Parts: sequence; structure tokens; C-alpha cells
Amino acid sequence: MRSRIPVLLTVCLVLAAISGCVGQAPSNGAGAGSPTKTTQTASFSDAKAHEVVDDIRAKQRNISTYHAVEVEKRTYHLPNGSTYSRTRKIDTTKKYVDGAMLQRREYFSPRSRTVIENETSFITYDRANDTYRVGNRRSGGPNHYFISGIYEARNEFEAAFEDDSLSYRGTTTVLGHEVYVIEFDNPKNPKNASWYTSKFWIDTESGALVKSKTDYRIPFEETLAELKNGRPSKGTTSDDGAVIKNATVVFTYENLSVNEDLSDGTFEPPENATRNGR
Repeated sequence: MRSRIPVLLTVCLVLAAISGCVGQAPSNGAGAGSPTKTTQTASFSDAKAHEVVDDIRAKQRNISTYHAVEVEKRTYHLPNGSTYSRTRKIDTTKKYVDGAMLQRREYFSPRSRTVIENETSFITYDRANDTYRVGNRRSGGPNHYFISGIYEARNEFEAAFEDDSLSYRGTTTVLGHEVYVIEFDNPKNPKNASWYTSKFWIDTESGALVKSKTDYRIPFEETLAELKNGRPSKGTTSDDGAVIKNATVVFTYENLSVNEDLSDGTFEPPENATRNGR
């Protein structure tokens, strides 16, 4: 896939660097693998590709509740062929009601916190201390499920439909789900080509994203030591002093379910938790 929003990519990369991902030591070998078995192949211009896109859109609009454990593995490729990886896991629950999205995101290591957005409030709950803070919610969010989890966010996937930069690659099975396989290719207009390519694996039954893989170039010069520490470091090893030029990020959505009943209090802090501030 080729993004048309390089500025958004840069912002997301910066946010990822401070997001509290778990670091892993450099290792040899490639990152997570991807499915290879497919049942059919088509291009975006084929009637079948248009049919698949329309099917995905229609099914996404029928999602009223959503739950998945989002696992993000970001792998940085070093010039000597070794890699450095960071992993983050978030348990996510969403509900779409009255044109708004309610959301609960439970972050795991290294920070045990939960972020909740209900009809009126933005709540941050510290699970380690059993305390929470409440702020005003500024917007209602999207009014239905959309494909997210990689840099184009809510609108670039739709823009790619119009730009003929999507390709349909048949179906396969990922995490127990039958999925459509969709790739982002070079758009027809070279001005819209940018620095990353992506592939989606989308559930054929619900239209929900099961997996995505994105290969991208680092848009600014950064060494491994700077990535690890957030600033230049003295006395770095040869690996730590290496400039990172390319990376791969893989999102998988485990325990995926849609349109299931949610328990009372899903979008509220625990009853016995202590509120900080007003």
C-alpha cells in the first residue's frame, strides 16, 4: 500500500516511539510471517474486487459492538541484517450507539492503565493504584466501525478505493477466521506514492480487520540507541549506533468478536476505585 499522508505517518512514528512498547533485544531473522495460501487472485479493477470492497463496507456498518486484543509488533531492520523489536498489547472493546463510539482500551506492560470514552467523559484508570481521573469528552468519534490499526487511520482506506491503489488477492485463513486479502499498491497518480506498503487480512463474515502488515522507511535519521532511550547515548555498541532506515509493523487482532452483549459497567471505572481530582 502507498500512503497519501506522509505527515500523518511521521506523527504516528513519533507517537509510537513514546507509546510505552516493550523492547526486545536485537536478533537475527525476519519478523512475523504472513499467510501465503490463497484460493483466488484478482485485481482491483475486476468485478470481484468491487464486490469484495462493497461487501466489506456493508458488513462494517452492521457492527454494533466489537472486542479484540490488539497485538502490535514493530520490528526495526538494522544494516547488518539483525532486528530490534517492540511489542504492545491492548484489550479493546467498542460500542457504536446513537452516532457515537464508546470505547474501553486496557493497556498492558509496561503501564497498567485503562482508557475509557463513554457518552460524556474521557476516563483514565490506573489499575495498579485503583484510581481514575475524569475529563470531558471532546467528540463522539466515528459512528461505525472502520479499518484502523495502521497509519492511514479512518479515511485513507476509503481514499485508496477511489485511487485504484487496492488489489484483491483472494481469501485465506488467519487466527481461525476466513479472510479477504487486500494489498495497497502504487496509486495510478505517482504524486500520491509514498514510503510504505501494506496488506490487510479482513474477516469475510464481519468485515473486521484480523491482521495487517506494513513495511515502511524511517522518515528521519535515528540510531537504535536513540530509539531505545529517546535521546542520543554515549558509549553505544555497534548495533546501538546503527542508523535505522526500515521497519515493519504487524497488527493482529486476537479473540475477535462482534455484535455480542457487553457487561454493565464496561464503559465506566470500577465502582470501588478512587477518583482523583474533581
